[in-house]
Amino acid sequence: MDVNWLKLPDDIIADIFKRLVDIDDYVRFGAVCKSWQSVKQANKRNRFSPWLLLPEGEINTQDHNHNDINNYHIRKFFSLSSRKTLYLNLLETRGRRCFGSPFGWLFTIGLDLNIHLINPLTRIQITFPSQPTFQYQYECHVDPKDMRTIFVPKFALSSINPNADQGNCVVMVIYSQFRKLAFARPGDESWTAIETPPEETHKDVVCFKDQFYAVTGRGKLKICEIDTSQPRTLDFMPPPEDMCGDLHLVVRIFDQDESAPEGVFRYTTIMFEVYKLDFDSMKWIELFDLGDYALFVGTNASFAVLTSDNPEIKRNSIYFTDDQDDCYDNGDGGGHDMGIFYFPNETFESFYLVSNFAIESCCINYDGCQARSSVDFHYVLLRW
Repeated sequence: MDVNWLKLPDDIIADIFKRLVDIDDYVRFGAVCKSWQSVKQANKRNRFSPWLLLPEGEINTQDHNHNDINNYHIRKFFSLSSRKTLYLNLLETRGRRCFGSPFGWLFTIGLDLNIHLINPLTRIQITFPSQPTFQYQYECHVDPKDMRTIFVPKFALSSINPNADQGNCVVMVIYSQFRKLAFARPGDESWTAIETPPEETHKDVVCFKDQFYAVTGRGKLKICEIDTSQPRTLDFMPPPEDMCGDLHLVVRIFDQDESAPEGVFRYTTIMFEVYKLDFDSMKWIELFDLGDYALFVGTNASFAVLTSDNPEIKRNSIYFTDDQDDCYDNGDGGGHDMGIFYFPNETFESFYLVSNFAIESCCINYDGCQARSSVDFHYVLLRW
């Protein structure tokens, strides 16, 4: 029996709408007809299945029959739910180092060392203080192409819907070779440093219930106090007992690839451990089952997704990207340590095969030390 899709009851159309997980399907839904568009307006959804932001250098200009100049403004995304590759017109990110986030905003640093937040769907852009306003600048000259890549490895956002006019947004970053903390609001003239012990470095920073938390290089959890005359961090929780590996919001255990070419320091993820902080008992509780959730970890990404709302995302699993900042030499590129870790049987599988291309890799020297770029793969939890 033929079905007239234009005359379906509104409740059936609304049920179809609730099953959408990709932003491109969301856009197509509203373009069917006026009745479908009205259902879309009445049932707005502002969050969609995560996308993987791919490196700018991977764009193949021949795919679109355009010349190189016309393709410089295109950024490539991979949908984890539909397994489709999508292209967005994002001239604002051309030549800029981009970081993904669970709020749908990209944090960008350009060759001009200016810093912005941009929503890749609405293209709204918010300006923040530039890189030279941070403390702990390098004592020797670092080329802007390298500076945009190595100076800020992590950022966290305080608001789901940043608004430059209302000043409701705070950005917290880990910065410099000393991995210190600083924050800024739209309209600030410079980044405000947070007082920390001289020897203390930081691996991750997140905002939870309007409070910033930082994880040190030794796995200690700290609270960031920013609404004081002297912003500082306070000890909150020691690391879990017998912790090994790198702690972000999870413990990620690596093994070095002994078969890697000489001079290439390549690591492979071999296990994950997940700990939940019990705020009542102030103890770390190790989890062996994530239930209906999937975790996303990697370069600047630490967030959870409810898989019942995203049926194409595997439940009880961890999606991870290559976040090691070791330099990939010989033009080999990065993105090798990416995949899905399935908790019940502790197995790994891939979700995106990386082509043989270099990913913004570079090696420079300052004060006798080696600086290495991060691999430019980021999860973005899209919001409209």
